[in-house]
Amino acid sequence: MPRPAAPFARVATWCFVLAGIFALLGAAAVAAPWVAATVIAVFCGITLLAAGISQLAMAAGTYSWRGFWVMLLCGGLSTLAGAGMLALPKAGVEALVIFLGLLLTFEAAAKLAAAFTIRDGFPWGWLLFDGVVTGVLGGILLTSSPASAGVLLGIFVGINLLSSGFTFLAVGLHLRRAGQLA
Repeated sequence: MPRPAAPFARVATWCFVLAGIFALLGAAAVAAPWVAATVIAVFCGITLLAAGISQLAMAAGTYSWRGFWVMLLCGGLSTLAGAGMLALPKAGVEALVIFLGLLLTFEAAAKLAAAFTIRDGFPWGWLLFDGVVTGVLGGILLTSSPASAGVLLGIFVGINLLSSGFTFLAVGLHLRRAGQLA
């Protein structure tokens, strides 16, 4: 029969692993921001292209289905967006900056809400810090110039990963202490 502390130890270990992975990825993105931004744009382009081709294949195989035209339209748009991001990675990076700015702003709101909701027995200060950092990054991205978009995207993704890595580290340490008390 497992000890009551075993689940805490397992989750804490995974938090430490994630903290290390996030820290390494964050440091790499900060060290080479344009490379990180380009990798992100190319990955998104490949993903959109694959999704679009898959939707087009589904549409071709289900032409008698009621949703055929919607699937065909969505597949075509995804294919065009993916091909466009691969053909024009700089424009893709600029589009991603706007998207990421919005995403980080919503992520910040969720983290801040969670920080004020789960204060008892949780390292909520780190979650609050992570939410504030994420919100500031999102705001800067949304107000940045297109010329600085690529560098900002790489640096801010790196900072966000580092901030999340520190939060996972704090949660892991908290869980390890909680497991020792159990």
